[in-house]
Amino acid sequence: MSQPADPGQSPPEAAASSKSQLEDNVQPLKVTPEQDKLLESALRIKIMHTLSGEPLTSKQVAGKLNKTPGNIHYHIVKLYEGGLLELVRTEAAGGIIQKFYRSKGTMFRSEQLSSFHFRQEDQVEHFITRLTLSPPELAKFHQEMLELITAWESKVTAGDEYGVEIVMGRLQSAEPAPETDTDAEVQE
Repeated sequence: MSQPADPGQSPPEAAASSKSQLEDNVQPLKVTPEQDKLLESALRIKIMHTLSGEPLTSKQVAGKLNKTPGNIHYHIVKLYEGGLLELVRTEAAGGIIQKFYRSKGTMFRSEQLSSFHFRQEDQVEHFITRLTLSPPELAKFHQEMLELITAWESKVTAGDEYGVEIVMGRLQSAEPAPETDTDAEVQE
């Protein structure tokens, strides 16, 4: 995980903290199907990013995300009970016990590969392309995609919730690759 962030860290700064996790090549947190279900909410993903740096209380997270403390507390309890948050410390303040939480990750790998099923009228975009990439280029492309997604997951936004799914894999060519001069020399 990234180093603790500044207490007054704004969502863009939280994205920068998440970006440093990406740069440190942090592996995605493997989640169970139950945890995967808990993460089916853009708000909960934002909570996970907000709690990726310094441990915060529900009230502090609510302030950063412009949400009500009760709403955020409900989601934090669910995430904590699901094993996605850790309770870092508790403090007594004016007769109230404050609980400080930190997320166990901001990138997740699910045991089950599921996809969104959009109604035709709800589908916004569907992109398909093919790229030729060397291993270093693939790593750079992957890094840049994660940075883009992390930046948007960390922003305080309003409006409807959208599902984003990116599937990438190496394609097997139906035709054998043409021989190069080097290949022909080796065969002679």
